[in-house]
Amino acid sequence: MTLFKSFFALFIQFLKNVWGSIQSPYATYRKIVAEDPYQLIIIFTLIAGYFFLASPLKLHTLHPFLLTVNASRLFTTVLCLYLGICFLLLGLSKLFNGVASLRSVLMAWGYSLIPTLVWFLVTLVMYVLIPPPRTETILGRGFSLLYLTFSLSLFFWKGLLYYLTLRFALKFDLTKIILASLLFFPLLGATSYFLYIFGIFKVPFI
Repeated sequence: MTLFKSFFALFIQFLKNVWGSIQSPYATYRKIVAEDPYQLIIIFTLIAGYFFLASPLKLHTLHPFLLTVNASRLFTTVLCLYLGICFLLLGLSKLFNGVASLRSVLMAWGYSLIPTLVWFLVTLVMYVLIPPPRTETILGRGFSLLYLTFSLSLFFWKGLLYYLTLRFALKFDLTKIILASLLFFPLLGATSYFLYIFGIFKVPFI
């Protein structure tokens, strides 16, 4: 019972932080970087759940072994990518004389995966409900415009959380954020390209 209460409290705190990252991102992220990293278990459980949901559509099969292997491969890739980015951020912190701890970076970048997860989940649902190709009708164009607007909103949310990660987890000012980004984004772009070449992700889960 105590374990259940602890998990429930952790889940409520997670929901508050997700909502706070939308409603009051600055105050929320300032708090997130100092919080309990056990919240990351919830985030990565949700990510793992997404891959197990998406695998049947990608493989066009319900074979449990194939689904498990595919979902595990994708989840492991995302986990390695997440850790790689976190250590890259720690390296940038040292390079530009920032002040960062592993916990604060793990928490900040972990929560930045929420917009990514939401986009992938909504895209999956839309693929099931309105599979491509979509017609060139008023409804079809309206859906495309709505989906584009939704995607751009999540993109800006993701960008804000990236900025806040560098601002509060690495303690960077604007100048250091710009300089670090000049290194960060080319490396991230190269990684995304290799993931695409090897057929792992068409759109990287970052």
